[in-house]
This record gives sequence, structure tokens and C-alpha cells, in this order.
Amino acid sequence: MTNSVPPIDQTISFFRVGDLGRTREFYERVFGLRVVFERPGKVMILQVTDRSFFGFVTGELPQGQPRMAAMTLVSSDVDGWSQRLAGLGVETKGPPIFKPEFGIYILYVTDPDGYTVEVLEMREPGWPHAGR
Repeated sequence: MTNSVPPIDQTISFFRVGDLGRTREFYERVFGLRVVFERPGKVMILQVTDRSFFGFVTGELPQGQPRMAAMTLVSSDVDGWSQRLAGLGVETKGPPIFKPEFGIYILYVTDPDGYTVEVLEMREPGWPHAGR
């Protein structure tokens, strides 16, 4: 087991919504948040503070189903997290993978209550990286 804890640089909380345009208009107008990352029709991320973000993905859920939520930890060392979790005996949903359609390198873990925890590195050049 490794004692080294890789960095957590930023956080993103993701939510499923029916209309990204309506969501964008609301959060820009009401809270003054700005879009820092977008894949039109798929995902939009708004900056809340220097190190925290709200992410919105499209998709309707069947009636009566809970809304989607994921805890996302942005890190510059996803492989380090993969090694740490393996060393602690924590099961992941597989090794880290690169998703070019989103510009992310990501690792998925499920917490004891069934929530998805994502550890990801944003590889998009325009992303507001921590400390930059």
C-alpha cells in the first residue's frame, strides 16, 4: 500500500439536465457563472470558484428516477490515484481511460453508497487549470 496521496486540484459536481441552453441562461443570468468548457449538445461546465465547477450533461431520466450526480475530483495525477486505490484494495470500474470526445483522462470508482466518484485530468488547452 502506498502512503503517498496524489493531488486533488479542483472539483466538479455533475448534474443531468434536459436543456443545456436553458441551464446556461439560468446560471449565467442568476449567478453570474461563466462557461469554461463545452461540447455542444453533450456537456457544459461552469466555473463557480477558482477551484470548483458545476458540470451539466444532457439526458432525460424516466419519471420517478433520481437525478444523476457524480463527484469529480480533478487531478494532475490520475495514474497515481489508480495506483493508490489499487494499493488500498479499492475496486475501480477499470483502468484510467482517455475520452477524446471530452478531452479527459478519467478513472471511475463507486463509493459505498453507490455514488460515482470520477478522478480526471482535463486535457483541453482552454481549461482553467489550478494554479495557472
